[in-house]
Amino acid sequence: MNTTTATTNAPPATTVRGGPLGGGPGTHTGAGYGSGKRGIRRYHPILFGLITAIALALLGLTAWTHHQYSNYGLTGTGLTRRLDFLLFLSIWTALFGAAYMIFAHTGRFGAIASHASHVFWLLITWIMWLVGAALYQHYLNHNRFCGVTHRMCQINRAIRALSWIEFALCFLTMLLIILHIGGKTARYRTGPYDDYVV
Repeated sequence: MNTTTATTNAPPATTVRGGPLGGGPGTHTGAGYGSGKRGIRRYHPILFGLITAIALALLGLTAWTHHQYSNYGLTGTGLTRRLDFLLFLSIWTALFGAAYMIFAHTGRFGAIASHASHVFWLLITWIMWLVGAALYQHYLNHNRFCGVTHRMCQINRAIRALSWIEFALCFLTMLLIILHIGGKTARYRTGPYDDYVV
């Protein structure tokens, strides 16, 4: 009686997509994997957290300063118009900065949390902060105006400094994401926290 031995070939190893963020089943463990994701996972929440925190601080400072100038009858002046723009920028940055932290962390928002979306928003925001900070500093320097009171003078200086810091943070974050994209051309990712590779 002839017997045949069936041989089963193991399927070739394939890359698993969508592994858990912190490990466990489905986590990629191949050689060379993980160095890029650890970098972007480490710096993304820190940078966007700083961007959001500074925007919230500027939101409070610009709103309070605008209110104080209104009490002194200085509404509609060049200074208050610049404050209006910085106030809008603070709201814009705080809302989108917090949203991008949530979108990128969950990884469930597709193109909204993509690298391209990050870079586009950061580019627009960086340009607006450049304009806002430059206009505000120009007014304070050109008119030799620091504030109605000493306290308001200190707050104006704080607003100017934080505006430039926000500008620098947006540029730094955008640069890091662009460098991450350029250095990971062999990987396919839909967001800074996604673990998808090919």
